Amino acid sequence: MREKLITVVMCTYNGERYLRKQLDSIITQTYKNIEVIIVDDCSTDNTYSILEEYAAKYACVHIRQNKNNLGFNKNFEQALPLANGEFIAISDQDDIWYPEKLTKLYKRIGNKGLVFSNSELIDENDQLTGKRLLYNAIEVDSLTYQSILINNFVTGHTVLLKREFLKRALPFPADGYYDWWLGFIAFYYNEITYLDEVLTAYRFHSDSVVQKDIFNFRGKSSHEVLSQYNSTRIQLEQMKLYLKSKYNELFLNKVLLLYKERLTFFKRTQLFLFIYSNHNVLFPLRKRKRLISRSRFKYVSNYLKEITLAKQNLMKYNLL
Repeated sequence: MREKLITVVMCTYNGERYLRKQLDSIITQTYKNIEVIIVDDCSTDNTYSILEEYAAKYACVHIRQNKNNLGFNKNFEQALPLANGEFIAISDQDDIWYPEKLTKLYKRIGNKGLVFSNSELIDENDQLTGKRLLYNAIEVDSLTYQSILINNFVTGHTVLLKREFLKRALPFPADGYYDWWLGFIAFYYNEITYLDEVLTAYRFHSDSVVQKDIFNFRGKSSHEVLSQYNSTRIQLEQMKLYLKSKYNELFLNKVLLLYKERLTFFKRTQLFLFIYSNHNVLFPLRKRKRLISRSRFKYVSNYLKEITLAKQNLMKYNLL
């Protein structure tokens, strides 16, 4: 029986340095029935010339270039519906896929709308850094949309999704991260599963769009903390607009309150108790902690401290 068509969707922008390695890793996948659709967002380097080279060499590669720069969110929004495959895999321009990535994700997705996997980080010279995006096994079946409110762990480059699932997720919100949105929608409708395998070498370098939110706050600069704070606040506001029940909205509002308002001591205490009691729900990347736990108390305390400091800095300059 012929394999079902998988469309690999890639969006590029000034990616000439690593693009060939990524394209080669896609072309040589063990899963052979693929098409590769690449939309370039007005690159000013040799990216589009490289794409033309691959499109001329491989019949499965199809390219187009935007007339105006859209940014990665909107570029993916208009690129994904171009897919002809029943399944869609999302690709960054600077990673390296391991040969059986598509085969393994295809076998795993089953009756779900979306499957994601793990990655290990490489540097600018293709050297492993010894770090992964996800360290602890994730029991996806026990999680809900609440588990992805604060930290995104469904990164776009690890995803295989069904084209039918896109009807639930499009259009993407104007602000925020498209992959965080995909993860939120997938959890909301129980359309998600996870393959606990490293299938991608994820390039971590100064020019990449990094999902910093999967890491904890410790050791971050003030700029990184503010960036994380802003991205989470924006994402929460978009999610709130989507929720369809008062119960769900009530839970999210409590989280959003921490990110939006100047809090009295009483409200801050209430929020601490809320976050503390929901620690295992809101921080699924951490090992589950007992209700009475010193490390649980310390982590939540540090988390609230960082959020409070970030909010104070934004208020100081009238940015909130």
